[in-house]
Order: sequence, then structure tokens, then C-alpha cells
Amino acid sequence: MWLRRRASAVEAASVIDSYNNPFLNDRNRRQHPRRRTRIRAWADPGGVAPVYDCVVLDVSEGGASVVSVTGVDLPDTFELQLDTRSKMGKAKVAWRDGAAVGVKLDKSK
Repeated sequence: MWLRRRASAVEAASVIDSYNNPFLNDRNRRQHPRRRTRIRAWADPGGVAPVYDCVVLDVSEGGASVVSVTGVDLPDTFELQLDTRSKMGKAKVAWRDGAAVGVKLDKSK
């Protein structure tokens, strides 16, 4: 169990590093410019389901790239939260690449 979790963390770190390497990053197909970040956050699917630890890799006007810290698949929709009082908005997965997902953010309440 520990070894599996460690391997997932290494995979997540690899995804994070690939986003920071401009020679490996040809993924920018967004309509709005993205701002690179490395913010610890969590994905809250709501209800009684557990929250997922994640890292927000970058943010644009309408979305974000997020990677699961443990390597588990994030749900298709979730509330992206930075802390108990700060929410980025309702996130809907637009694409998946291993432990990383691109989400569209709906900031309306």
C-alpha cells in the first residue's frame, strides 16, 4: 500500500515537473492565457464522498490544470477549494492525462 501510494506521488511530481519545463509543454490550447501556480488545494465531490488532495498547476480565466497528489482519478465534477473559506468554483473535467486533469471553472454561486 505504501509503495503504491509512493509511486503515485512520484507520478504526480513528474506531471508537475513536465508542466514547468517549457520544452515538454505543448499543451497550451486555451483561449485565455494561463498563469502558472503551484497551489495546494482539494477537490470536494460533495456529499459524503472524501475530498482529494491536489495541486493547482495553472489557472486561466475559465479553468485550471489540476493534478491529484496521490495519483487517484479525480471525479468528473467537484468543488475546487484552496481552504475552508476560499473556493475557486465548481469544476468540470474537460480533459485527462494520467493524474492531471484540465477543468472548466464555474464561479457563479
